[in-house]
Amino acid sequence: MSQLYSMIRGNHIFSKSGTFEGLIAKDAVIEEGVELTLKGMVGGNIVVKPGAALYLKAMVGGCIHNHGGRLHPVT
Repeated sequence: MSQLYSMIRGNHIFSKSGTFEGLIAKDAVIEEGVELTLKGMVGGNIVVKPGAALYLKAMVGGCIHNHGGRLHPVT
């Protein structure tokens, strides 16, 4: 698993499993088969594709659209 810390000014598509801690200014898409731990903030929407797993410990400014993935809130 890779771990990223950064700020992304636009949209981002996650196509590899890992951990992201930082800010995504707009939308985030979690691709099919990706297992992602998301910490920090997403300014827009999150889209979880079929077969993806999202461990969410982040603030979300928009909506979460689950299209057949798994969503796990982390405390």
